[in-house]
Amino acid sequence: MGKCAAQETCCIAIEGSELAELKRPAHQIPECPGLDRRIQRHDGNKPFAMSLDELDWLVAVLDAVLHDPKGCPCVEYEPWKLEYVPRTDERCVVCRRLYDRLEQESSRQFEIVMKKRNKARKQRRGEDGQKA
Repeated sequence: MGKCAAQETCCIAIEGSELAELKRPAHQIPECPGLDRRIQRHDGNKPFAMSLDELDWLVAVLDAVLHDPKGCPCVEYEPWKLEYVPRTDERCVVCRRLYDRLEQESSRQFEIVMKKRNKARKQRRGEDGQKA
């Protein structure tokens, strides 16, 4: 059996303002246990390693953040408060840039996985044809 998407991993450099913006909505990732804590601990010195499922969840969370009808939600933790800023705000622009990068990487990784699956499928068909 080949690896499933959850076992495939990728590493993405996330640092500076993009890292700060990624940490804001990290609390909204309940379906990926431990990912929120790993994001909060990440210091940006090394590329951030995650499974493809985790990457897809990040893309989905950032998509929800960017398409909130109230504006771009920005969470501050000390003291805790939630504010909505206009989409032209620098924080929202950085979040959009990160979203675009992660979505592009997600699409690229999906294409790689599909090529591997198709190649394995063709190999299996070839083996089945030789046995017959």
